Amino acid sequence: MRWAFWRSADEPGPSTPPVEEVKDVPKLSRFERTLLDEEKVQAPQYPTFKDVPTCMTLFDEFFMCAALMPQVRAVYRFGHLKDCTPKWDDFKYCMSLKSEDEEERRQAWIKRRAEWWAHRRVGPSSEDVWEVREKPLENFPPLYPEYDLDDNDGAAGTV
Repeated sequence: MRWAFWRSADEPGPSTPPVEEVKDVPKLSRFERTLLDEEKVQAPQYPTFKDVPTCMTLFDEFFMCAALMPQVRAVYRFGHLKDCTPKWDDFKYCMSLKSEDEEERRQAWIKRRAEWWAHRRVGPSSEDVWEVREKPLENFPPLYPEYDLDDNDGAAGTV
């Protein structure tokens, strides 16, 4: 087949979609793209409804967070009480899903976890502070001359 810069309407050409079809594709924000990725990651972690934590489990996790010893440890380590609000919110969310059927509850839990991870991935991180190096530093760590252990020049403990 010979290439030409022009084609007649009868000749088959490369299949390119009309410009109108390309314009209709919505642009997703960084958060929305991350959320879709996280939903794909979270779904295999909860393959059945039995893998979703129960409301009692979430309630226990809240009280394990709010107990005396974890709070004392947090004050010792960080100087303030640990915030257990996210665990309480998970428990309340679970209670709000009690009227839903099992598959809807599973899907809702997957979406909630995906949103949590997406906020965490999109939010501030150490990468905002530190710059990734493209190449290693020169002469780091510094190379020290090799010392001969058999040489007793100025070695401690020699007479």
